[in-house]
Amino acid sequence: MKSLLSAGIVVLSILLSPVATAGERFVTFENLPMGTREEPFLLRTYFPDPGLSREVIANHDLGFRARKYSPGKGDVKGFVDPIPGIPAAIGVSFGPELSICWDTIECRLLYAWQGGFLDMTNYWGKPESGRRKGFGYIPELVGELIYLSRGSHPLGIFDSYTETLAPVYRGYRLVDKIPEFSYSLGDSIVHVRIEPGEKPMSIVKHYRIERAEGFDYFETGYSFKKTEDKDHSFSVTIQGKPLAIGGQDEEPTFSTDKPNREWGESLYTSMGCIACHSLDGTRGHGPSFAGLFGAERPITGMDKKVIANEKYIIESITNPMAKVVETFPPGYMPPYPLEDKQLRSIILFLKTLGNE
Repeated sequence: MKSLLSAGIVVLSILLSPVATAGERFVTFENLPMGTREEPFLLRTYFPDPGLSREVIANHDLGFRARKYSPGKGDVKGFVDPIPGIPAAIGVSFGPELSICWDTIECRLLYAWQGGFLDMTNYWGKPESGRRKGFGYIPELVGELIYLSRGSHPLGIFDSYTETLAPVYRGYRLVDKIPEFSYSLGDSIVHVRIEPGEKPMSIVKHYRIERAEGFDYFETGYSFKKTEDKDHSFSVTIQGKPLAIGGQDEEPTFSTDKPNREWGESLYTSMGCIACHSLDGTRGHGPSFAGLFGAERPITGMDKKVIANEKYIIESITNPMAKVVETFPPGYMPPYPLEDKQLRSIILFLKTLGNE
C-alpha cells in the first residue's frame, strides 16, 4: 500500500453509511457528506496529505514517477508523478465540531479538523454528469485543520521489543456508533476509540490494551491530559489548535488588528461554514448565506419571522440552538466561541453577499 498513489490506480470508495433505499442506485449525490455526534459518518477513501512528516508515515511505501501511458499507443513520451495521498485511512465525521483521519497502516490518528468533512467532487464527480477528475482526484478537506500528528507513534509498548515492529490493523467495531479501531503490535493488542472532547478543538482517545506489560503515552507538539491506567484502560484528551495545511501554525495574510471583510471571508472557509452554508442560494446542511443580512428568517416554533441583523447572526454563531430556521434540523451546528473581532468580521463579509 503506497502513501503516494501511482497514476492510473482506481480504487472504489467504500461508503460505510448507506444512502440508497430499495429500488435506487447505490450512489450518493451529496459531495459534502457529514455526520453528527449522535450518528457519526464513516468513509474509507483516498485522503489528502496535509503535510505529514516521514516519521509519522514511516511504514508507508513511496510511489515513483512513471512513464505516460496511452490506451491506444501504450507508453508515450514524458513522465507522470504519483498523486500525493493517503490510501489506507478511514475518515469519521462527527459533524462540524470534529472530523478525523485514522490510518490503518500506522494505526494512529493522522490528523483532525473541524467545520466540515470532505469535498468528494474530485473523486465522486459532479452530480449532473457523474464524471470525476481524471487525475489528482483526491478529495479535499473542508474546514480548518486542528491537529496533525508529529513524531513517532504516541503510544509506546515496551515489552518484547515491540518498538521495532510495525503495527498490524485488525479492524474496527462500533461502540455506541463510534468506531473502536484495533491493531496488534507484537503480542499486544490495542483498541482505541476517538471522539470529540468537551472543549472546542479538543479530541479524546480511549485506549484498551491487552497482553502488554509496560506502556506509556506522549503527544508531540500538543498539550494533553492522560487519565490514570485502570486495568490497562485509559483516556487521553488532546487540545488541538488552528493549523494551516502543511502543519504549521496559521499566519494570516490579512490584518487581524480590527474587524475586516477579508478576515470574515477567511473565517467562512477556515471555520468550515462553507461545508453547510452556500454563497449562491443552494440549499445545504444549513441555510444559504446569499442575501442573508437584513433578510427575514422563519424560525421553528415562532409565529413571526426574525430579521437577520447583527444580533441574530452573533447569536446564531455562538448559540445556534436559540433560533433554528424552519425546515433545517436542530443540533447540527455546534456553538463557535469566537472573539468579538472575528464575529464582526464575519458580519462584514455577510453584508457583501447579495442574492445570486
